[in-house]
Amino acid sequence: MPNWDGFSIRDYLREEYSAPVFVDNDVNLMALGELWRLQRSLQNFLVIKVGTGIGCGIVCHGEVYRGANGSAGDVGHICVDTAGPRCHCGNLGCVETMAAGPAISRLATEAAMSGESELLAACLADKGIITPEDVSQASRNGDAAANRIIQHTGNLIGQMLASVVNFFNPSHVFIGGGITRVGPLFLASVRQSVYQRSLALSTRHLEIQYTPLAEQAGLVGAGVLAMQETLKKRGFGR
Repeated sequence: MPNWDGFSIRDYLREEYSAPVFVDNDVNLMALGELWRLQRSLQNFLVIKVGTGIGCGIVCHGEVYRGANGSAGDVGHICVDTAGPRCHCGNLGCVETMAAGPAISRLATEAAMSGESELLAACLADKGIITPEDVSQASRNGDAAANRIIQHTGNLIGQMLASVVNFFNPSHVFIGGGITRVGPLFLASVRQSVYQRSLALSTRHLEIQYTPLAEQAGLVGAGVLAMQETLKKRGFGR
């Protein structure tokens, strides 16, 4: 992250507020929010956030797993096409650069400019940009190009997830972020790709759905993090 590397957000906020400060990334907080909602009834699940980027919150044995240096779950840079476009990380074909929100907008703009979609072309002419929500609306109106884009990106994310599912064997995968506004076609495409590519033993009881907490997941998780860490400092709980 340009200009942010090495900057301590926690120390900066500590100088501004007379309160304890705890920092975590958005998708870990979403996972923590879902864990709280479930009252720890699920012990091993994933939360995938698809927005401007793609990340994964990992719950293992009832705890959010962050890895040795806090970077666990950075699945957006798993390669899904060695001949794909270059990602901002420097590698080719990362799922983030091919299937996140900006990629959906880019593919839709290409479809509009090439004449593949009158609906998307009209949207581009009217607004100057096409958002993933515009693609979703075009899909609901029966636009073939929009449907193809949603299915394509869902398949790519499912391809990435299949590897993660084979490795981790979660009971559930919850998908959140701005992509949830795209609708059921995206979710169906992800499911189809995961079930086709993952081992039967890994998917026998696997459930893939949008996050029940929706846009509140991260907010709930932030509250839980503050509460849990404060209690730990006072000698309560784990």
